[in-house]
Formats: sequence, C-alpha cells, structure tokens
Amino acid sequence: MNSPVDSDLLQDLRLDAEEQLPRCEQLLIELEQHADDSERLAELFRLLHSLKGNIGMVGLHALLPLPQAMEDILAALRSRQLRFDSLLGDILLLSFDRLRQHLQAVYAGALDYQPDTDCAQLAIALHELAGTATTQQATARQRLLLQLAPGSALQPNATPESAPDCARLLERYDIPADADVQFCLTLMQAIEQRSRYWQGRGLRLLHLTLAINQQGGRVVDPAQLAVATCLHDLGMAFLPLHVLHKKSRLSREEVQHIRSHPRLGHDLLRRLERWEDAAEIVLHHQEHADGQGYPRGLREVEIHPGALILAIADTFDARTHERAYQTLSKRPRLRAILEINNLAGRQFSAHWVEVFNHTLQQQPQLAHL
Repeated sequence: MNSPVDSDLLQDLRLDAEEQLPRCEQLLIELEQHADDSERLAELFRLLHSLKGNIGMVGLHALLPLPQAMEDILAALRSRQLRFDSLLGDILLLSFDRLRQHLQAVYAGALDYQPDTDCAQLAIALHELAGTATTQQATARQRLLLQLAPGSALQPNATPESAPDCARLLERYDIPADADVQFCLTLMQAIEQRSRYWQGRGLRLLHLTLAINQQGGRVVDPAQLAVATCLHDLGMAFLPLHVLHKKSRLSREEVQHIRSHPRLGHDLLRRLERWEDAAEIVLHHQEHADGQGYPRGLREVEIHPGALILAIADTFDARTHERAYQTLSKRPRLRAILEINNLAGRQFSAHWVEVFNHTLQQQPQLAHL
C-alpha cells in the first residue's frame, strides 16, 4: 500500500467487520438447513459487498481480490448457476476466516500489509469455482476445501493401533486403570463396531472431555467422566441398524427409540457399583441448558456438569465427522466451533462453551484427532 491508511476509516472498518463477519458466518451455518433461502443469500451478499466496499474505502486494495471472488460465488448462487451444499458452505466459512486473519494483521499495525501468495491463489480458485461447470463442481469443491483445510482429509487406512495410547491418556489425568475402567474401555470399543460411523470416536471424545474438564478446574471426577464418555451411547448400540443409519426423516416411533438411549445407558451403568456420577452424566448428556433437551427437560443448574461437558464434545465430534463417509473429508473445525458458540446459553452451557474455546486454544491438536 503506497498511501497511508486513515486511522478513523480503519477504526470504522474494524467496528463494522466485527459485526458483519459473525453475521456472515451465522448465515452460512443457517444455509446448511435452508440452502434455497433467497433472503439469507441476499443478506449475505449485501454484507460481503458492504465489507468489500469498506476495505476499498480504507485503501486496502491488496485485500480486495478475496472478497470479490467470494462475491462471485454468492452471485452465482443467487442466479442459480451454483447449488449450495455443505462443501461450499465450508469453503466460504474458511474464506471469511482467512479474510478476518488478514484484517487482524492490518489492525495490529501492519498498515503496509500485503497478503501472501496463498491469499491470491485462494481468490483465483474461488473465482474459477464460480464459473466451473456443474459436472465438475464436486471435484473442484473437494480440491479447494483440502487446499483451505488440509486437516479435513480423511485417513481411510487409519487403524486402532494408530490412535492415541489409552493407557497414557488415563495416566495423564490420574485415572486408575482398574477392572471397571478397563471393562468400560472394552465396551466402548465393542460399541464402535456396531456402526461404521463410530470407529475411533470414543478415544477422540475421551481426549476432549477430559481436557475440557481439566481446563475448567476438574469439577468432575476424571474417572467418572471417562466412564460416562465411554458408555454415553451404550443405549444407541441396542437400536436397530436401519434406525441408526437412516438418512431420511425419522418417524415418531423412531425418534422415541432414539430418545430412550440415555435412560437405557443410565440403567445399565447403574448396575456397576460406585459409578453413580457416571450414570447421571449418561442420563443427562442430551439435556439442554435452556431446558429443551431430553429425557427430563432439565435446565443447566439441574444438569450434571459432566453432561454439560460431554454434550459439547459429542456435538463437536459429530459435526466435524458427520459427512466423512460421504465425501471422504471431515468438516472443518471452524464450522463446529462457530455452531457450538452460536448455541451457547441455549443448547449448551455458556460457561462450558467458554472453557471449550480456551481448551482448543491451549491444545489445538484436540481439534484434529
């Protein structure tokens, strides 16, 4: 940038962007469920166009190709030349995040900031994607997503032996590897064999729940939380496979079967001695902070804190892996983090969402297990 940046204009840009970018991200998440909503698309286009205009007004012309290319994508969506899907939603979310990172570098004082070549390449790739033929869109989107988030690539040949060592995990959190804990770990591995979508999930959840609890001051006994994490979906394993893997809308009876799984897991776990807390965590893990969950409709103050932790970790893992076997890619962690934060105070405890955020900041590797 050859000319100095007006500090007042830069401050105006910063204030506007702090409102516009979260709203853009929220709209993209909402479009996952409302892909044909022209009003949401129109609002998203207006916000991005306004943000691009503000960037140009400040004189940050080197940044303009990225929002312009994103605008090309949105224009193609509005004209029905492109179809919105989860891959494209993730690409746009990650692109907004890249734009935020560039702006933050400017705010930090780098007024002569020049984006790296990756930014230019991303702008070119987005522009090309907007004009890619329909028959080639799936491949182009997959390729661009992997360019933006290499960690989203699924490792189809991963084996249980490559998973983090469970014994070291228990030792890290001072959990005695007694007969009950070993039994529950064995059951967890058996449960994962019930569905091809569950394999490796238990250890990922153990890492995340125990880390969140540690970050939050170990308010839950780690052994109780570990056992609950291992067995929280034990009841689901007894459901018919056609219900577990059903893609279409569930019937009322099938929903009732799904909603029965916390009680079933709780009742089975109660048969073991000294695991009352773990049983309660299992019973509560589908409850919501605002009282809209099940099976009892409890509010946050009534829910076991271990269940509040498990609910966040369970949703994070489900969101990042939900389409893995359809597209051979995981969802970017950014989308799951945004969705969880948007539901703080409603589905999730606002306090534990904040602890979750700090946990991932301190241990970012947990998001890539």
